[in-house]
Amino acid sequence: MLSGSRVIFFNLKIGQIPPQRQKVFLKHPALARYAYKLERIFRSAKYQLSEAEEQIVDLLSQTSYTFWIDGQDKLLSQQLVEQGGEKIPINRALALISDLPIKERHPLYQKSIEKLKEISHFAEAEINAVYNFKKVMDERRKLPKPYGATIIGYENEEATVENLVALVTKYFTVSQRFYRLHAKLLGEKKLVMADRGSKIGAIKKKFPFPDALEIVGTALEKFGPQYTAMLSNFATHGQIDVYPRQGKTGGAYCSGLNQHPTFLLLNHVDDIRSVEILAHEMGHAIHTELSKKQVPHYRGYSTVTAEVASTFFEQLTIAELEQHLSEKEKLIFLHNKLLGDISTIFRQVACFNFELELHQHIREAGQLDKEKIAELLAKHLRSYTGSAMKVSTDDGYFFVAWSHLRRFFYVYSYAYGQLVSRALYEKWKAEPRYAAKIEQFLKAGCSKSPENIFKSIGVDTTNPAFFESGLKSIEADVKRLEKLAK
Repeated sequence: MLSGSRVIFFNLKIGQIPPQRQKVFLKHPALARYAYKLERIFRSAKYQLSEAEEQIVDLLSQTSYTFWIDGQDKLLSQQLVEQGGEKIPINRALALISDLPIKERHPLYQKSIEKLKEISHFAEAEINAVYNFKKVMDERRKLPKPYGATIIGYENEEATVENLVALVTKYFTVSQRFYRLHAKLLGEKKLVMADRGSKIGAIKKKFPFPDALEIVGTALEKFGPQYTAMLSNFATHGQIDVYPRQGKTGGAYCSGLNQHPTFLLLNHVDDIRSVEILAHEMGHAIHTELSKKQVPHYRGYSTVTAEVASTFFEQLTIAELEQHLSEKEKLIFLHNKLLGDISTIFRQVACFNFELELHQHIREAGQLDKEKIAELLAKHLRSYTGSAMKVSTDDGYFFVAWSHLRRFFYVYSYAYGQLVSRALYEKWKAEPRYAAKIEQFLKAGCSKSPENIFKSIGVDTTNPAFFESGLKSIEADVKRLEKLAK
């Protein structure tokens, strides 16, 4: 297999076609099946360098980006904090904090932040190095905005993303309202960042994997029997790696390159979240399988459409899961769902705003010390949590562990995916026949831009009012939780 640097000439040569000739190629009937691929190449071409320069960039990205990120990951993975009389990895500690009672939660959070501060000197050097590398590349390519390359890579329109970020930022009042309610439900006058993701109670009901399969299968059946059949085939043909074990990576994942079989990796632990994760990954799997119906160069999908598919099928399953819960558990479940929505939409957009300001500061000053980076992140954490949350500068040292900051502006895809999938779900609930349109989206692969894929099924993501309707529906959920909490 040829390396990327050896085949980079292909798109570069096509991109060198003069603009007037490009229009001819895009309209030529013989090239109709390649029109969108050519459109993408031509769009990127204006920001490309010479073949020799592109090869050098490809090689230098290892030393100027990848090695720095890997070094930070390795340093972080070696850090241990004390909890319950034992030393545990800091990533495990950070994941554990939200599930602990307050007497354990606050001390563990404080110890974790102190550990992040101890190693922040390396993260300071790493952030400055990779952000300056991006600055140099953007300047060479004449990309005017720090997020430009990401948006082109994800195939969105710049205005769509800018409208999304501006609108969610305007609606930070919703997340601030939620955190005031969150404090009340936790019995606290003022929250600290350790309390951000804390649950108000436990759903003790267990969901062994066979039960999870049945619940997700029922949810899929209501949407279309073909999707239930797909889940059944995955389960019976050994395409789901279900349980955690020693040596197995954490989290969850879906893989299905080209015409190879699609596989799901889970770490099912019989809790309610494990059911949601199965549905989420099954959304990726369905999207992957249906996109294989495209010709080879349109198989696969953009990062943002991937998030739409996964969260849509997760939403289907959440509605089904509620029927298996008591009234008290439904209150807890709605609260937990809103915790997820707030984190997926508002927190990620606050991170986008922080990233943008961080890039701007580093581009102006050349570098930023760790104290200033922490102060900047703390400022943006306050912006979406509001007066109910006490955010200190020390909380800003979470930049050391927040891996998304190294995947420049990736975070907007979460908010985009969640809001679009919510709109699709509401459309399907109002009109079940809309399922055929959603299947059309799932089959589209990367044959069009995300905007045009959704426009073809009656959803205009270029209209800010579209995203506003999704934000208002989250506000309605907050109001419903307020009533249930009385």
